[in-house]
Amino acid sequence: MHARADTIAHPRIARAYRNLLLDAGFHHVELEVHTAIFTDATMQPLLAGHAEAAHQIGAVSAEQAEAWVSEQARRAQNGRLMVAVPMFLAAATR
Repeated sequence: MHARADTIAHPRIARAYRNLLLDAGFHHVELEVHTAIFTDATMQPLLAGHAEAAHQIGAVSAEQAEAWVSEQARRAQNGRLMVAVPMFLAAATR
């Protein structure tokens, strides 16, 4: 996960939403997190991207990345995969 996050310009920006809004002069800042859960092959490209990023930085070998992606595909086929994707929603007034 860290390898994939390192490929994004600001991978942890959601953690700073509240302070960024307050620093920009907003008030009544509210945050919610909504988590999408996927249990089928829908997220296979995302998982493959994580594995590829880990391989690219040398965290895992190509064989390890391929084996992990294959395992996730098997899990999806057998109804045993679970991928959670948090989405942050911020609202404030100025």
